[in-house]
Amino acid sequence: MADDDSTVALPSYDGGGRVERTGIALVHEGEYVVPAVGGEAIVSPHGDGGTVINFHFPVEVQVVGALSDSHVQQVAAHVFSEFERELTSRL
Repeated sequence: MADDDSTVALPSYDGGGRVERTGIALVHEGEYVVPAVGGEAIVSPHGDGGTVINFHFPVEVQVVGALSDSHVQQVAAHVFSEFERELTSRL
């Protein structure tokens, strides 16, 4: 719960364990994340002798609280915009 209006306590998995609810995670250098079923990579040969790797993974945005439909759409647009920006920055 929030200590005041500016801080929020987040769950921690310092000792590891199963994640029971979808949410944002802070992952530290050296840690491993094992994807759930539905997130996989398909590796196939490319016609020019190279290799193509396609990653498939589900993305779920869960907004908790009372927001108008337009605010929910703004949140979703922002999340997916940031997601796309991060992915394209790694090309």
